[in-house]
Amino acid sequence: MTNLIGQSIKGYELLERIGAGGFGAVYRSYQSTLGREVAVKVILPGYANHPEFIRRFEMEAQLVARLEHLHIVPLYDYWRDPDGAYLVMRWMRGGSLQQALQEGPFDLEPAALLLDQVASGLAAAHSQGVIHCDLKPSNVLLDEEGNAYLADFSIARILRNGDSPMQEEDAPGLYDGISPEQARGERPTPQTDIYSLGILLYQALTGEHPYPGMPPVQRLYRQINDPLPTIENVDESVRAAINEVIQKATAKNPKHRYQD
Repeated sequence: MTNLIGQSIKGYELLERIGAGGFGAVYRSYQSTLGREVAVKVILPGYANHPEFIRRFEMEAQLVARLEHLHIVPLYDYWRDPDGAYLVMRWMRGGSLQQALQEGPFDLEPAALLLDQVASGLAAAHSQGVIHCDLKPSNVLLDEEGNAYLADFSIARILRNGDSPMQEEDAPGLYDGISPEQARGERPTPQTDIYSLGILLYQALTGEHPYPGMPPVQRLYRQINDPLPTIENVDESVRAAINEVIQKATAKNPKHRYQD
């Protein structure tokens, strides 16, 4: 997609592109009216002008904007025009969990803190009837002190429910934490996010996906059919308990997962 660095859109100066994919890109930006840095997510016009996206974008964005929780990245502003759709969010200086895991897995104590923070944000969203549907390390952002915040609520689900073709570059991220019911095209529930949270915990403790190095379709097949492999790199005194939690969270039948 076109690099928009240096452009100014509705008072937001796009300073640096910090991520890009098949749907669009995210820019570190400067909001001159308030003198603060923000993150601006730009969704490509091919998606933003799709009838299904147009129908649901404002409704979903308003719902997400009302989610107020310590561990949910706040949505400051949003709009849509012929050139694309735009979401303005808090700028998180610590990067993403995906970037943090490139330095290696978390120890038990920081992994437990991460789980507590992410789960509390999900619980708050679920209480408002909002399901994330795309929980993965790149959608967990960190502040300067390493605290975790959920980002990208619902927008990915809107994009994927349209008729626009999925780009090949979307596939690896799409299958990272997808639940079996999502893969079968079934309606998501809070247990959908709990499945993804189980995979997220696995990644935090091991530093890698349960099925690393596989093509996206093969990874999807494994997540539909196979239990997650057990974790062996944690203290033996808690290993069985940790694996039990992850196996329950990622049960193939949503009814067998944790209820909240």
